[in-house]
Amino acid sequence: MDGWKKQFLDKLGKAQATCAQRFEEALDDAFNPAFADVSNFLRDNGFKVSQPLSETGRRSYKFELAENAYALVLVRLSGVDEIELRGELIVPGNKPVLKKQVGSVKDVNAGWAEKHFRNTLDQFVELLSGQKPGAAAPEGIEELATV
Repeated sequence: MDGWKKQFLDKLGKAQATCAQRFEEALDDAFNPAFADVSNFLRDNGFKVSQPLSETGRRSYKFELAENAYALVLVRLSGVDEIELRGELIVPGNKPVLKKQVGSVKDVNAGWAEKHFRNTLDQFVELLSGQKPGAAAPEGIEELATV
């Protein structure tokens, strides 16, 4: 490999590591505190709360009312400076409801993360009570087809 190719790959690796580091910092600074705040409230109200997936570039947050009734939020780095959030709502007697939102890592803050958790939980309770979830879903959220 010639010198330019080696230098290019070194620079590319550093740039990719910087993107991944910004994502991890966004999780530490925004999602983890918002998750802790929402979790404390939900535990006091009968939910089992966990973080089933915690690896570099991906996290999941689960809010379980019962084994067959829960909301799952998945967060992942999906591109350069791009964060993808997916919400899965599982309620007996209903097909799973899947939501997706994509944003910029630089726009992530505790308020944004908390708003996403709250919207997902609101939609979960709406579905649980027999309403169609997401009637007032925030802009940028799209419903995904289930297979």
